[in-house]
Order: sequence, then C-alpha cells, then structure tokens
Amino acid sequence: MRKRGKAKGVTRTTGFPHFVLSGLLGPLSLVLGTFLATPAFAAEPADSIVAAVGDELILSSELNQAVNFLRLSQPDTMASDSVLAEMALGRFIDDLVLEEQARRETVEVEPSEVAAEVDANIAAVKERFGDEERFKEALAVEGYTERALRQRYEEDARRKLLARKLMEKEGLTQIHISPSEAERFYNENRDSIARVPGRVTLAHILIAFTPSPATDSAGQRRMTEVMDVLARGGDFATVAGSFSDDQRTAARGGDRGWVAFAELPPELMMVFSQLTSGQTSPPFPTRDGYLTVRLEDRSADRVRFRQILIRVPVTRNDTVRARNLAASIRREAIEGAPFDSLARQYSHDPVTADSGGRLGEFLVAGLAPPFDKVVAGMDSGDVSEPVLSEHGYHIIKVLSKQPEKTLSYLELQDNIRNYLHQQKLGERLETYLDRVRGKVYVKRFRPSGSS
Repeated sequence: MRKRGKAKGVTRTTGFPHFVLSGLLGPLSLVLGTFLATPAFAAEPADSIVAAVGDELILSSELNQAVNFLRLSQPDTMASDSVLAEMALGRFIDDLVLEEQARRETVEVEPSEVAAEVDANIAAVKERFGDEERFKEALAVEGYTERALRQRYEEDARRKLLARKLMEKEGLTQIHISPSEAERFYNENRDSIARVPGRVTLAHILIAFTPSPATDSAGQRRMTEVMDVLARGGDFATVAGSFSDDQRTAARGGDRGWVAFAELPPELMMVFSQLTSGQTSPPFPTRDGYLTVRLEDRSADRVRFRQILIRVPVTRNDTVRARNLAASIRREAIEGAPFDSLARQYSHDPVTADSGGRLGEFLVAGLAPPFDKVVAGMDSGDVSEPVLSEHGYHIIKVLSKQPEKTLSYLELQDNIRNYLHQQKLGERLETYLDRVRGKVYVKRFRPSGSS
C-alpha cells in the first residue's frame, strides 16, 4: 500500500461528495483557515493509520485535519469531535472508493478540465470579494498567494470531475426539475429562503461628555503630583492607596488583578502594548479621568496591573454644553456642510473620526439601542437629531438604506432549480456509492473518534 497523496506533496482535504459535488465554495476565510490548519507542503511526522481503502491509506493526522475543516465550515455545530471524526472518515472513504472505481473503469480527468474548474472556483471567490484588490488583500492578510489558493482547489476539482464522469457513464446526471416542482419548493420555504433582511450603512459624529477646562486643569495638576511622587521613588501600591480615586482598587494598592485583553478598552490595549513587566505608563485620559498603570505581569491573552485614577467629574453643565455643540454641528450638516468633514473636525470617536465617521453596514434588525429606534424612522441621506448614549451625543447619518423585502419566485427560480438539481444529484450519488462500496476493500483500523 502507499500513503495517500504524499507523492504529489499535497495534503488531502475532505468534502467530496457532500461539499465538492455541490459546486459551492465557502468564504475565503474558511479556505485560508484550512490552509493555516493544514499547510500544504509541511513535512509530516509518521502517525498511525486510521483506515485503508483499496491501496490507499488514511492517516490519523489527515483525519484530525478533516475534523478541523468541519469545525471551520460549521462553526455553530454542537457536535462532538468523535461525531465529526466519524463524519469526516466516512467522507474520506467515499472519496477513495470513487477514485478506485474511476481507475477500474478507466475514467480519467484531463489537466485542462481541472484547470478550468479551478479557474471557475477562483473567479467565484473573487466575485464574492467584489474586486481584485480586496481579494489580494485578503490573501495577503493570511500570507498566501493566488497560486497557493489554486493548489488548494485542484484536488477537490479533480474529484468533482471524476464523480461527474462516473455518473454520466451510468446515465445518472440526466435530471429534470419541473416548473411546478420548483414553485412548490418556493411556496413551502418562502419565509426562510426569500426574505432579504433590511440593511443600513451608517456614519456618526460623537460628542463625548468632557469636563470644563478649569476642572480638567485641576485633574491634570493632581495627576502631575502623583507622577512626581512616583518619579521620586514612591511605591506604586502605596501611592495608589493614598491618591487613587478608584475606591474599588485603592485599598489594595490599585491592583486590578488579572484582566483578559478582550475586556480592556482600546486605549488600555494600546498602553500595554508599549509596556514591559514592572514599567509604569505616562498618564493618559479616559472617560473617567486621568489614569496611570503599572504592568505587573502578562500572558498570551490577559494582563495583571495596578492603576491610579484621578477622576475628572462631568457636571450637568458639561452635558448641556455637549448637547448644544451636537445641535450646532447637526445644523451645519443640514445646511450642506459635508458630513465626513464635520466628523473629522468634531467627532470624539477615535476609531471612526479619521474615516469621516463611517461606522459600516448593519442589519436594521440587529442595531442596538439607541440606534435601532432612531434609524428605523430614517431614510437614505437623513441626519438625526442628537441622540444620547452612555458615551455622549451621537449625530447619525444614514448613508444608504435597503428595506426588508421578500424576493419573488421569478427572482429565485434559477437558484431553486439549481439547488433541487444538486439535491437530486447528491441522492443519486449516494445510491451509486451504496452499489460500489462493496466492490472496494475498506478496512478501519481503530475507532474514528479516538485521538
């Protein structure tokens, strides 16, 4: 026996016939995620044999990679690894049974046919990204080239073509989907397949609540005193206990304990990226006032640190001032001032200000308060009155809006007919596999779910 696929230097992937036959490609992130999990040219250590099909072997490392692929392609699945391993091994075996049957019947696939199929797959992925530049950017992020992506698709394309030719030889590909059958499927599944949720593209200007200049200056002076004490050799924990306005941590020397990176605000993430253990940061502004932190320890996904907070309180006068400024900016926008220019000039949102306040595209039904109720009554081009949130006042602009709609049968009929065709083709392939499985030697050497 010989090990499957090693002479070609390509790691095998599963999915045929269930994934490959459908002719539908997953998102590029899925493809690239599979690349990262199963590098195509990496040297593999010797491992155990899971199954033999004809003169081909399936290795445990390949099965583990197949389980990873299923996890990526079905991220919401609750199935255990043992269940996914059984599924993946079954697909592996079916792949090899079909290849063995193709050899017996001298069914072959020309390289030009594989190349044409791969070209179509790559074109579909590019179309999904919208343009060539975004496609290349996505590849670059994962450290891959278009050539590597093509190699990823070649084996799948070859198996798909082999299956198609075997079924053509048996007369199994002649399938007719009647108009009445397609329309009945539409009527029975209209709520799930024809509904297109409403989408909206938004921009905003955030006017945060900020203290008055006099209050802010007082806070800066207090923080300067704290930094002077630390610079003269003061112990951070002792200084925190004496000066910090954060009552939760001051009593324990400013100790915040271990905090996951995912729970930290962006400004703290940026500060910790520039600190090593034992270092104290310069003071920096936050929503609550001025903060300095000392990094105690860090791991791959969390940090332990101490902090000293000098609160700079926001008064009712400060909130009124923010409301008046937001109303003034909104008037400028209504009178014709470019919204993106106003955002760059006034917005306190550090993430979106430089991009003209653009927030991106959202499902209308998925918007969080207070945006949901405000946007529901707006149309494309509308600019909202100032909207209050915990962060301050938002001026929201609807850049574009597509209301929810239900596609008609005429709009979906081609997709429905293709889906029903693929469904019937898959059923016929399963019947064909049932017939030829008994003609090929198959041996499982251990339970597919074991490690």
